[in-house]
Amino acid sequence: MKGKTIAFASSERIESFRRIADDFVLEIFDFMPGQCLITDESSLRDFTDMGTSDTSLLWDLIKMTYAIHRVDVPSEKLVDIFAEIKARESIQ
Repeated sequence: MKGKTIAFASSERIESFRRIADDFVLEIFDFMPGQCLITDESSLRDFTDMGTSDTSLLWDLIKMTYAIHRVDVPSEKLVDIFAEIKARESIQ
């Protein structure tokens, strides 16, 4: 019997947002940095309760914490949300 190979999605873009990612997982998901694995393909849906894909409560937290709305980003991928957070920090 041959073993199966597991390939993890790239985390290259996530690494460019490391500080933002660490803050985000603490503020939004209540995880300490390093307590969860996120990649360039990670989405808010990955962090919803089992049996649901409703991200509206997470978006409420994001709106309150970062003043970013769902319409402000092209997808629910974390890297897209982090890019918007970084863009807004650059303006300030």
